[in-house]
Amino acid sequence: MDRTELAQQLRERLIHRAERLGLRAEEVGGSLDLVRSGLLDSLGFVDLITELEQVVGREVDLATAFDAPGATTFDGVLELFLRS
Repeated sequence: MDRTELAQQLRERLIHRAERLGLRAEEVGGSLDLVRSGLLDSLGFVDLITELEQVVGREVDLATAFDAPGATTFDGVLELFLRS
């Protein structure tokens, strides 16, 4: 799965929550921090990663991922999957 496809999968999983917070679809991306923005809590973030692991077909190391700056941003999640 390439970056564009993965970004679409991620956005689809976040868009309904984002709309409830008053965010537009085009705001869901880039440096948006999924946890700090209130879009997800920590458990929701882990659930999102688990869902994406099933879609992508590979697991990621969350412990290592959280050490990286920006790990909970939209782009950070994409990088987590693209580099593993």
